[in-house]
Amino acid sequence: MKQEKSRVKTNWKAVGWRFVDVVTEYCQSCSLAGFSYMANHNLHFTERLFWLLCIIVSTVGVYHLISQYQRDFTSRAVSIVHESLSPFAKVKFPTISVCELRFKTDFPRNVEEYVESLGTDLNDPYNWEVESYLSFVLFPYQYTTGMFVRCQPYEQCEKCAKCPKTDYRNLSLRFGFNCSDLFIRCTLADKEFDCCTYFLPMITPFGRCFLFNSLQNNHPESKHWLPAILDRSSHLEMDLHLTRAALVSVLNEEDVPNIPLPTVDVIVLEGQHKTLQFHRETMVNDPGMKDIPIAARDCYFPDEVMPWSMYKAYSFSACISDCTRLYQMELCNCSVYNMSPYPDPRYPDCDFNGYLCLESSSMVKQDVKRLFRINSPTLHCHCLPSCTEGDLKSIFEDQISSKRNVRDTNVTLLMPVWPTDQYRRQVLRSKLDVVVSIGGILGLFLGASILSAIEFVYHFTLRAANTSLMARRELEQAAIKFK
Repeated sequence: MKQEKSRVKTNWKAVGWRFVDVVTEYCQSCSLAGFSYMANHNLHFTERLFWLLCIIVSTVGVYHLISQYQRDFTSRAVSIVHESLSPFAKVKFPTISVCELRFKTDFPRNVEEYVESLGTDLNDPYNWEVESYLSFVLFPYQYTTGMFVRCQPYEQCEKCAKCPKTDYRNLSLRFGFNCSDLFIRCTLADKEFDCCTYFLPMITPFGRCFLFNSLQNNHPESKHWLPAILDRSSHLEMDLHLTRAALVSVLNEEDVPNIPLPTVDVIVLEGQHKTLQFHRETMVNDPGMKDIPIAARDCYFPDEVMPWSMYKAYSFSACISDCTRLYQMELCNCSVYNMSPYPDPRYPDCDFNGYLCLESSSMVKQDVKRLFRINSPTLHCHCLPSCTEGDLKSIFEDQISSKRNVRDTNVTLLMPVWPTDQYRRQVLRSKLDVVVSIGGILGLFLGASILSAIEFVYHFTLRAANTSLMARRELEQAAIKFK
């Protein structure tokens, strides 16, 4: 037993010395600067120690510079510049949204009939409080604190109309205006087009809207996408003739109308004809921008949609709406229906009790500042801008005329100045730059290259195995000769 243990110890010791021999052989023959001097037994001990110190200092320098490069990459990988456009460059007309507004006490007759079918008031044949509540359901921007409490006095009255308790999404679709009810005539660059073919409906944080050339409910290859690319011979102007009051907004393709966020918009009331002049500077990206990490470019592309998002394209406004919905879910296990453009069983719409819960938490309406202050273990709301988000500015709003006893409205959206500039997000450090920079650091301090890495792998795998195999054959041949 003692002899076997001693043989095992001897074998492990032999393996250790063999490994030292392999490392020494690698240092003597490798292409890395200084290693051959350190492993040369013909040199004096002090010379070998000197080269060992040089290698250690160089290795520390490599580690420091590569670490610094990685830290600087996130802050210096991308640059945004302002550049001039070619005088022959074409311009794409931006996305337009038209959202329903309720003007004064104007309500469709079918809504009034629905309220009458629910019952009466305590003393009057028509319940105005229920109508006011239904107005909030159809037009969420009209919400005021305490609206749900006003429904409670009618709960104990048998003949009284009661506020609807569920199915708010279907109510908005049932009583909301159809496209043909809202649009009369649309023109772009003095050319008429079919409004209802290109203005598609969608439930947005503002309410029910119709969007023109939006990535949220359309796509460029669709038959409902109007090629709105205009040249110098065209007028950068869109005219909308509507049947009633509306909020008309100018957006980027990936944006949605969102109440708390600043937008370029105009409210046109019944009988008014308004003109909104605006200016737009687009944002373009270098081809390699998608290869840059999100933390380095500080933006998301429209197709980089979060897994928990309800929208088809990423934008800052859509992200705020998603975060609001998630926070409402965390508070009351439901969300306001207009925070989800489409129904989803993962995020049920709030019923009447859900609205009461949200109102007690002051979260029926969006509060952007509060969203960014939330300290929640489950909700991480870090909304970044879209990488394609351009700069839209309102220049001038003018009311051309106002007619009494007329419901029709007219809106003219005009770019008075042809765009001469645009923003460009440039790639300063691509993947190739990373390889070149790190390779340059390794080559400067250690004389390393891609062949040095191949040499390292080769020496400790293929060559080590062949050397071991050849040694074993020599032992076998010596044993045969000895016999």
